[in-house]
Amino acid sequence: MTRTTDSLTIILCSMLFLAGCTKGDDRVSNVLETWEESPALVKEITVTDDGQTDEFVFRIGNNGKLGFGEYGPFKAGESQKYMWHFWGDKATLLQPFKVIGVKEEKHEEVTVFQLPKSNSLAPNAGADHHLPSTMSLPSKGMWKLMVYFGDELFGEVYVEVE
Repeated sequence: MTRTTDSLTIILCSMLFLAGCTKGDDRVSNVLETWEESPALVKEITVTDDGQTDEFVFRIGNNGKLGFGEYGPFKAGESQKYMWHFWGDKATLLQPFKVIGVKEEKHEEVTVFQLPKSNSLAPNAGADHHLPSTMSLPSKGMWKLMVYFGDELFGEVYVEVE
């Protein structure tokens, strides 16, 4: 009987330990988190009158309710324009908007972009709301962009910075 009790105690303690590893501050990587660049939709578009083409990249967030159009890749220390698109309820999407970036190895954290509360939705290209932004990340490597409306985490996007 004590062998069974000891085995159950070990199993229970192991499960509690593993569960504890997956909780905690959302901004810090946990044991089970995978840091890979988020998927993207890529479409070839014509960019000049003489027919030259380029790629339009739309980076998709982890929950399918957000993403952004890239006007160029992330380059360390350089600002670039990005157009955010959101799908969700009006009450959420009109709250103050903030993007916090967290670097993979160092867990370095920076506020990448923020806007005060909106007064109206700006639907665009099928999205319930869109916001233009200029963003820059300070160093190369993998970054997690954590998107907040108000104090609530709305979703995340992972990007590779050159």
